[in-house]
Amino acid sequence: MAIRAVAFDIGGVLEITRTLVSPSCGRPDPRIYALICARLDLRAHETVFLDDKDLCVYGAGEAGIHAVRYQDNARAVDEIEKLLTNP
Repeated sequence: MAIRAVAFDIGGVLEITRTLVSPSCGRPDPRIYALICARLDLRAHETVFLDDKDLCVYGAGEAGIHAVRYQDNARAVDEIEKLLTNP
């Protein structure tokens, strides 16, 4: 399984969320992550999500995304590098 790295500026991600999602669906609902993956043509199991909120990390994980809880830069980089080198 190959994990594709995609970078977005936060404004772009927020704009995508506002455009694609109804008011009844948002973080941490797993449907939001699945919908965004579908609209961006990403496979959930090939996507990495980083957030500092446990509920959002859980929601992304429930959608099949590799979810990493942000605690500090070093840990985040280490966890993401592990995913990218050993999917």
